Amino acid sequence: MKLQKKYVAGLAIVACLLWSTAFAGVKIGFEYMPKPKPFTFAGLRFILAGLILIPFAWKRDSFSQLILHRKVITYVVLLNTAIGYALYYIAMSYVGGATAAIIIGSGPLITAVMTHFTMVDDKMDRYKGLSIFLGLIGIIVIMVNSKPLTPVGQKEIFGIFLLLANSILTSFANIKVAQVKKGISGVFLTTNQMLWGGLILLGMGRIFEGKIQLNQPVNFYIALVWLALVSAVAFSIWFFLIQVDGVKVSELNMFKFFIPVSGAIISWSILPNESPNLISFIGMGCVFGALIVNHRFSKK
Repeated sequence: MKLQKKYVAGLAIVACLLWSTAFAGVKIGFEYMPKPKPFTFAGLRFILAGLILIPFAWKRDSFSQLILHRKVITYVVLLNTAIGYALYYIAMSYVGGATAAIIIGSGPLITAVMTHFTMVDDKMDRYKGLSIFLGLIGIIVIMVNSKPLTPVGQKEIFGIFLLLANSILTSFANIKVAQVKKGISGVFLTTNQMLWGGLILLGMGRIFEGKIQLNQPVNFYIALVWLALVSAVAFSIWFFLIQVDGVKVSELNMFKFFIPVSGAIISWSILPNESPNLISFIGMGCVFGALIVNHRFSKK
């Protein structure tokens, strides 16, 4: 499948802008729960997202497609959702929405390194290397801003490492999807990722967090529905783009550098306990600068 570069860029930016809202959404959901239950909240979100997508994904040959592509589906279910988002939701209990947006926004750096060693047509060049260096500087600045020697800062550093682990798992899952260029639709893949991954997370919630409490405030359900829509739409767009001919995983993931800027701004605007400072701006600038370097100067 071919697609003009401007349409690839436009769809990638739409997906990243949707993901940018998720950090504030998760924090709001936690805020309205009597006791944050990250696995339960994540499970409800993804099951709902999967149910939203079923009418768009279900076809006569769905069962045969499920069996045929069981390996890549298993990868995205476990790495992207069940394990990846388990780490993500635990981290969000310790990390502010803006900080999480900046750290997750550094994920393309990890993807660029991984694709260099796993994909023959997606190697590192000096501009990607410079992008990685700038991104690492940004992450280090953010960690220093977290005051790692204080008890609260130590919890935030722990959350940052969990977010980085999430990015590694997500990058690996993206590479596996990229290796299956034909035969499975992005919507079908996203539907299975959401449903099966959500059920696993909900089961983990039942084991570690107790019974599901459905008598939550209205704002909790507004956040839950919005997060489900974000997952359904953004992941469908992303998996579709990964399978477009000529699209390289590392270059597509560079658009995720929009996430730290837009995600941080949204979190600072919506969440009452979060506000920017000079150091966070410097860290965000380094991460976003990595996108500019790679996008403008890397070899096409």
